Amino acid sequence: MDIESKGISAFWLKIIAITGMVLQHAALSLSGMFPLPVEIFLQLAGGITFPVMAFFIVEGFRATSDLGKYRRRLWIFGFISILPHLFSLGSGLNIMFTLFFGLIALELRKKYGNAPKFWVLFILLLLASALFDWGVVGLVVILLYDTIQDEKTRRIVGPIVAVGGTLIYSTILVTVLGNFIDFEAKMADTTIAGAFFPVGMFLAIPLLLMYKGERGPRMKWLFYTFYPIHLAVLAVLSIILGTNNLLNMF
Repeated sequence: MDIESKGISAFWLKIIAITGMVLQHAALSLSGMFPLPVEIFLQLAGGITFPVMAFFIVEGFRATSDLGKYRRRLWIFGFISILPHLFSLGSGLNIMFTLFFGLIALELRKKYGNAPKFWVLFILLLLASALFDWGVVGLVVILLYDTIQDEKTRRIVGPIVAVGGTLIYSTILVTVLGNFIDFEAKMADTTIAGAFFPVGMFLAIPLLLMYKGERGPRMKWLFYTFYPIHLAVLAVLSIILGTNNLLNMF
């Protein structure tokens, strides 16, 4: 790689990403428990997570010796995380499934290139992933990370597209569902802090630029097992504290 040797390893980038994930999930599942400045910080930190996760799906795709096992791990832990995600964040459609669809898209791209067959299948994947966490935006970002050849450029463009896609998707969601859901009533406490979430994605850019292409300590299963565990802990806390998103719907 044409990136300077000084920097941080994949292990530490992932540690930063999952830390941001926990903080933002805490802001969502324990909504109302934090002062506004703290909640803003939690949302900012959470913005780092997906651009980094999407980047490493591409890195993992390029480095793995067994795509089948890689794909199955994402699928299995996606299913394991359904109930914890449901009870902590109000939906079972978690990010593991989006990363799974992203990996499928990379495999199809490798097999068919830019042939029309690939784009038809990719559109179908977009439709299938639309209801999952990061869905359509996630797949586009993952594909961009794989498509852009210049190493520095792809690390900058990915988070920027994630920001733009998030803002567009959120606008469409509110516009389409605004007649059915009282967003103002349901989101009044989180709108201000939540606005800082896409801002946090820009923080992923300098971190990705610092990545030196080295794996670091090998603790692969930590990143898979930690995901459902932290969601389960937040679910229990939200039930105890009375902030549970799912139970408060009734």
